[in-house]
Amino acid sequence: MDLPTKAMLQRFPHEQLLAPPDATAEDRETYRNTGNQLAAAIDRGVFWSLGASEIAAIPGTYERGGLVFTARIRAIRDGVRLDRASLMAVMVSLNGADLIDVTVRELARGTDHTTINDLYIDQVGRALLALDYDGNEALNPRYWS
Repeated sequence: MDLPTKAMLQRFPHEQLLAPPDATAEDRETYRNTGNQLAAAIDRGVFWSLGASEIAAIPGTYERGGLVFTARIRAIRDGVRLDRASLMAVMVSLNGADLIDVTVRELARGTDHTTINDLYIDQVGRALLALDYDGNEALNPRYWS
């Protein structure tokens, strides 16, 4: 599943669900449970640091469940970090190996900011916190390398 557009995102709390219209009730419950578990594993301070809003459970990239939210992150253009924060869609989803992938996309331009693959559940918070950075690379090397 591609990252949703801003118009597709649902409002907090994350009990909202963006599921394909043909999803069964069982699939919807799986997506909701996975989204809730991912949200619980991410410290509230990380959400606050990113200015997270519009948190929703989604099917995810591999239809195994996930979480999506908008964040305020300073985008990088032409190798330089912008002065103002941009709205970004952050998708956290299970992959085929039962590990976690994070994809960040700038909403206004539809361009990818960064992708982090194959995380364990205890690494997700630090990886997301590394997005809140002022340097000219996508992830803060003190939190994530």
